[in-house]
Amino acid sequence: MRSATWQHTDMGLPKVWYLFGEDHLPYRILLLARMLERQTQRLLMEQFALSLAEWRLLAIACAMGPCTASDIGGAGGIDRAEISRALRKLEPKGLLVREADPNHGKRLIISATPAGVELRARVVAERRRHFRELMRDIPSEERAVLDNAITEMARAIGDDQAD
Repeated sequence: MRSATWQHTDMGLPKVWYLFGEDHLPYRILLLARMLERQTQRLLMEQFALSLAEWRLLAIACAMGPCTASDIGGAGGIDRAEISRALRKLEPKGLLVREADPNHGKRLIISATPAGVELRARVVAERRRHFRELMRDIPSEERAVLDNAITEMARAIGDDQAD
């Protein structure tokens, strides 16, 4: 059994990993999410010269097809300012384009260019390879249990928010 004190350290884990005890799984999930986000940001920049915000925008625009900034924001939980900043970087790179919506005067439609679609495919392939490597020591049965557990936690939060 691991010590629940703040002094406990595992190589690579934040010092606060066990701060609230072993039964505080949501806190560890939050810490893990932040660790993954920082690592993803670093790797995206090193390998593809993309920020995390740019990657999210590109990935969602490619997955959804032509859509508005509101559609992207709703799908990815991304605020308008972040979308706008990412668009200002992705358009000059030739990865996304904005065009006027013929059905709505002020609205712009965001679409991935062929170069954007190709880059997305390369990033997705690399991210999948990276995640397989990250989870190589976790047996598939345990991954399925973890997936079910976090899905149930998300449903419980979703149920709370629906009330």
